[in-house]
Amino acid sequence: MLQKGGLCLTLFASLLICPALLGKGITTQRLHELSHSHYWRVLLHMKEGKSDIDDASFFLTDTEHFSAERELEATIQQIEDQNETIACRYPARIYWLKQNVPELFTKKKFVCEEVERRIEKEHIQGVTLVFPTAYLNSPASMFGHTFLRLDRDLATPLVSEAVNFAAQTDETNGLIYTFKGLTGGYKGLYSVLPYYKKIKEYSAMEQRDMWEYSLDLSHEETLRLLYHLEELGGISSDYYFFTKNCSYNLLWLLEAAKGDTHLPEYFRYKVIPVDTIRLLHEKNLITKTVYRPSKRREMQQLLKGIENIPLTKKFVQTYELKLLDKVNKKQQVKVLDLAVLMLKQERSKQKINKKGYIKTLMKLLRYRSRLPAAERLKVTKPSDPVSGHKSAKFSFWVADHKRWSLQIKPAMHDLYDIATGYLPGAYIDFFKLSIVQSKFRRFDFVSVTSLAKWDRFFQPVSWRVQIGVSRVHGKGIYCSLEGGAGISMAKKAFSSYLLFVPKLYAGKRSHSAVGMEGGIFYDSRFMRIGALVHKDFFDDGIAETGSELFITDKISQNMALNLKLHEDKIDQHSERHLDVGLFYYF
Repeated sequence: MLQKGGLCLTLFASLLICPALLGKGITTQRLHELSHSHYWRVLLHMKEGKSDIDDASFFLTDTEHFSAERELEATIQQIEDQNETIACRYPARIYWLKQNVPELFTKKKFVCEEVERRIEKEHIQGVTLVFPTAYLNSPASMFGHTFLRLDRDLATPLVSEAVNFAAQTDETNGLIYTFKGLTGGYKGLYSVLPYYKKIKEYSAMEQRDMWEYSLDLSHEETLRLLYHLEELGGISSDYYFFTKNCSYNLLWLLEAAKGDTHLPEYFRYKVIPVDTIRLLHEKNLITKTVYRPSKRREMQQLLKGIENIPLTKKFVQTYELKLLDKVNKKQQVKVLDLAVLMLKQERSKQKINKKGYIKTLMKLLRYRSRLPAAERLKVTKPSDPVSGHKSAKFSFWVADHKRWSLQIKPAMHDLYDIATGYLPGAYIDFFKLSIVQSKFRRFDFVSVTSLAKWDRFFQPVSWRVQIGVSRVHGKGIYCSLEGGAGISMAKKAFSSYLLFVPKLYAGKRSHSAVGMEGGIFYDSRFMRIGALVHKDFFDDGIAETGSELFITDKISQNMALNLKLHEDKIDQHSERHLDVGLFYYF
């Protein structure tokens, strides 16, 4: 009797001491280890102890008391209960558990036939990251955008599918979109749609080049990505313009594929799309790069070979074929090819109805079929965005009389920076702080400048908008709003611009000003030389004038020297300084 009692006590004590989950075939110690593994936390999109997914339907456990261990325990409980539907809801979790705890699957296979058939049917051969470059006229596209392409056939990408993460909104007001995007006012969703539809979407914005980066993913890594993508269908997360945006959320998919690169952990306070591409490049995850020029670039390339610009302008407005009799057949080919491109652009922007579009297009193509084949259009390839400097920047200058100044901003490219890897004439600053001699100078909440060049055919408007806080006459601090328009021109390595810029300042006493500003630049791969000038006339009768010469010399991809000689004049008082500075990009 005592022996039996002792045996019972021994067994009871062993159950207390031996950390096990009864009936689950896995010890609590093993459960703890697995729940703290990097990959399990990737599947939950966990960073710093919290999941980036805000949708409660993604989890099996209560999100108010969420933990990775409780979620894993709940998943294993579903397996122990022989609930095979979990394989359809969480194929990536099941795939990972089969590799790490195979003893859980001795009774049933837990295979979702629906998911397996879908993946087999798609027959994905590779994965490509696609980067449509910046488009300054749309707040949603100012920094560019990234999405994944699931390649069924590497030779014919148009039959592939695109994986996108985007804010769910139909908002067309740029200010409202920006405000809600900055404050998490939208929900973001993953979606899968035909790649040709994404191409069509961007073709409406004819100035957006597209870069395609083939990724180094094995068959198993691609399978893990597809399984995790199945889990994320219909699952929403709060969308933030600067942090939890399209590019950041794609990193979770890529991390689910690779499992050991820690991609999301590199970004905390901001995520600029091109910075994520640079990270993939640094991690040696890019195997091939393909450049696809925008419609605007193709048109500009065609225009280089067109001799009679006035006739061409008239033709693309009227499409009168008799106008072509005035030029030779070689010129007719170029004019017609340009006209077809412009007609397609008009249709994509809904400027012509479908019936009129088809009628005009067929007329042009019938005439074009009588002419010889055109030479292959060779568009000059710009520098790869990967080769540009990183988006955040710290600047420090020293000058005469122990004068110093500094600037810091999280994003992203301004007039002083080397243009390599960036869209020429496109400048964006966010949250830029400027200090001179420990004294606040200005803070730009946002500053956007678009210097779209004029040519013989296209005459776009250049413009600038700035919202922030700045000093007026070097004294009082005011909220500022600046906005203006003008023209910009470029010829080879040289470019110039001239803008008319009204300005408003709100404070204890409001001020307004009208001004002109302009500049001329010379650019090379390693240097930018520029001259800038501005003059503002204030409502209180005071005039401010500024002029400067500068040179920015590239030291490395993310470091440059800056030398500038500038003179600032407020009414009759003027100061001249020679500043030597260092730019550090991070």
